[in-house]
Amino acid sequence: MPARVAVGVMAWFGFINLYMTRINLSVIIVAMVDKSSTSETFQFYCQNSTSNGEFDWNEIIQGVVLSSFGYGYTITQVLGGRLAERYGAKWVFGVSILSGGVANFLTPTAARLHYGVLIALRALQGLFQGIPIKCDLVVFLAIGLGTAVALPMCGMVIDAAGWPAAFYVTGICSLLWCVLWFSVIYSTPAQHPRISREELQYIENAVRSSGTSRNGPSRVPWKSMATSLPFWAINVIEMCNCYGISIIRAQLPTFMKNIFGLSIKMVIT
Repeated sequence: MPARVAVGVMAWFGFINLYMTRINLSVIIVAMVDKSSTSETFQFYCQNSTSNGEFDWNEIIQGVVLSSFGYGYTITQVLGGRLAERYGAKWVFGVSILSGGVANFLTPTAARLHYGVLIALRALQGLFQGIPIKCDLVVFLAIGLGTAVALPMCGMVIDAAGWPAAFYVTGICSLLWCVLWFSVIYSTPAQHPRISREELQYIENAVRSSGTSRNGPSRVPWKSMATSLPFWAINVIEMCNCYGISIIRAQLPTFMKNIFGLSIKMVIT
């Protein structure tokens, strides 16, 4: 297998893990929260839903917990590409996925300590996981696959072993990926011990022909970016797109439980 293909495959599975550890809470929170903690309006609609959650969190607390990932995630969107240029995508991307795995292992303990601790942990996870979005755009399609894998998998794990186990399973997947990533991926093609001479020459020629510097740009053109109308147009469009998608991902499982009274099994299907 060509070295660049191996990197692409690993990055593909990395993005799957990234989104598994990011959106799993939207399903798991359905099993975490007790139905009796919902408002009277919601209780009117969900008479048939089960009431076996561990936490007495109202809708406001649930909303803040679900949105807290975005607090940190928004900040590091700008920094991701620059950090990858300076320190290499291997370490920036790898540490980001590692942070998600560690955060998932700590999430059950954080939730049981206080919802404020969970909010802080999710914001910190978002701070790390906002970085890789700009590191590797080639394998962006894995984002959708990560969502498709995480939601039903978490539901099945919750049904079989309880909600904490869903965090542990997604955390283990990320940590196993990290072991493989740091073992077989290298910061530059020239450092790769198994790359062929032909492939190395092909990559270096492609980089030179694209006008990309080996060391990256010496400075960020902040002024040009701030005064560019196309730049702001793309940002506004992307923010609107992400807002709609994020709301659906985060709130749909809770909506299906509170309004339609569906069990965790029915929510994931």
